[in-house]
Amino acid sequence: MHTVIKNNTGKAKKRLDNDVKPSYTSILNSAIDSTLQKKNIVTKIDRFFYSVGDYNFLFEEDLKLENIPQKTINQVPHAPEWCLGIISVRNEIMPVVDMHIILRDELKQKLDKDYSKNFCLLMIKHEHHMPIIIKVDKLPRVANIKEYNPLIVEENSPKWLGKAWENSTNKLYEVDHNKLFNTLRSIL
Repeated sequence: MHTVIKNNTGKAKKRLDNDVKPSYTSILNSAIDSTLQKKNIVTKIDRFFYSVGDYNFLFEEDLKLENIPQKTINQVPHAPEWCLGIISVRNEIMPVVDMHIILRDELKQKLDKDYSKNFCLLMIKHEHHMPIIIKVDKLPRVANIKEYNPLIVEENSPKWLGKAWENSTNKLYEVDHNKLFNTLRSIL
């Protein structure tokens, strides 16, 4: 079988298929594909995190998150202190967890008096739990873990805290939300 190719002068010539060498375009496309694949690997170290007080908590990669516009939180009598109440999202009733109370109780941190003024509500859908709303200080942001150095987590830290990283401006703590939500259930 013969292939017709054009040379630099635009003249066509025939070449046997088994003699065909990879073209410059195919080599370039291959290099671009390789670069994109490497870039995709790098982006996997980009992680979302949310802030509560001075703490920044990483989300697991498989969690589904949604920012919930601030709604009226309906209080529930005799609810645990960490439960601010409930809200309805698309006709589904969900508890609202005040992460400041969790920090105070679990990490023995003082509460900032003005923490309740500016906050965000995030819905977390975890595969082992019903959707839950958490009250945090800032909307999630992205951090590149490669820009951080590993940090040793204190032994007396809550069991739902995992690895930690820090750089010159921030500390990031990995949260196992499954363990956190199980802890909240056990407090009920």
